[in-house]
Amino acid sequence: MATAQLVPLPPADAIRFLEARGRQLSSTFAWQDAYAADHSSMFTVAKSAGFDVLQDIFNGLAKALKDGRTIRDFSRELTPLLQAKGWWGRQLVRDPLTEEIRPAQLGSLRRLETIFNVNMRVSYAAGHWAGFERNKKSRPFLRYVTMHDDHVRPAHARRHNLVLPVDHPYWNKWACPNGFGCRCTMQSLSQREIDQLISEGENLIFEPPEDETKTWVNKRTGEIRDIPIGIDPGWDYNPGRVGANVAINEALAEKTAGAPFELLEPLVQERVRSDAFARFLEKPEGSMPVMPIPPETAKALGTEARVAILSQATMEKQLRHHPEMTREDYLQLPSIGANPTMVFQDGQNTFVLVKLADGRWRYVAAKTTKTGKAAFVTSFRFASDDNIRRLLNRPSVKIIIDRREE
Repeated sequence: MATAQLVPLPPADAIRFLEARGRQLSSTFAWQDAYAADHSSMFTVAKSAGFDVLQDIFNGLAKALKDGRTIRDFSRELTPLLQAKGWWGRQLVRDPLTEEIRPAQLGSLRRLETIFNVNMRVSYAAGHWAGFERNKKSRPFLRYVTMHDDHVRPAHARRHNLVLPVDHPYWNKWACPNGFGCRCTMQSLSQREIDQLISEGENLIFEPPEDETKTWVNKRTGEIRDIPIGIDPGWDYNPGRVGANVAINEALAEKTAGAPFELLEPLVQERVRSDAFARFLEKPEGSMPVMPIPPETAKALGTEARVAILSQATMEKQLRHHPEMTREDYLQLPSIGANPTMVFQDGQNTFVLVKLADGRWRYVAAKTTKTGKAAFVTSFRFASDDNIRRLLNRPSVKIIIDRREE
């Protein structure tokens, strides 16, 4: 009698996340150029510009993740291709920020190992976090687990067996991986499983250790951050949650691609009313789809984008410059896009406005990318009638939609 062969299924959530990042390939000079959560919304390899290797490296990672291949398989197949394209060894490169020309390490077996390990761990973290969110009603707690050996970093060892709710703010920074080479994992638990672990003598911790921080300066951008000791610079965020959100947003984009315009508002509205968006407003990480783009507007702009995105950088700017905008205001963005009172174009910017009962306008500025494949919200605020009249008096303004007399 033949024995059935049980073949492990590919990690679907992790694959979706990596594929979502692969839709935005970006060459950077240094890892600090795309910091923390930015890495989770794009695929980038430092010092790859000019060598046409970014797609090759991504394809190798995607194949390894889908087929369960090892670092040895990944390196063996990719090395000759990278060498043939000249991306190998130490070479003189120009820093686009300083114009300085200096020697730098391009491809090597060690770099490929780092690229493989980082991307695999972050992809799996995103896959795991998607599961945590799906199952948090029945398994509402997360447990921090180390490898419990001599190679565990002291700060990580102090957090071994830490148990907190899935939505606890402590996971904003301490959700692993917490650095290069971090092997820690997270486990979702029900109350019953917690009780079982305690009965078995497991020493669980329910209060997080107090953080000690160190000040770190990003020499590429000048940004100053206070990072908990035990977390590497660039890892002081929740890579799993940000990654899971990237995959969800990508899935929403795919769902809206062929959907009638009338269905876009409820699809986007569901995302904007989610817990993930509420967290995004408080602590921006990654990006969020927030506003359908009317067909007339898309046609006038020559864009394929169906939904405008609110990025981390813009949300951070909003919090600094427009703190008067409340969550209730942001919840109006889907309906502003679906039912604008007026849309007008000024150069590459499109302004969408909705009149309020008190005489003010909700004013949204959005801009398409050069390729026309994406659109981003660049500003959201209130405007007065005088503000609007001045804008409409500009000679370059072109009105696309005007429903003021309807």
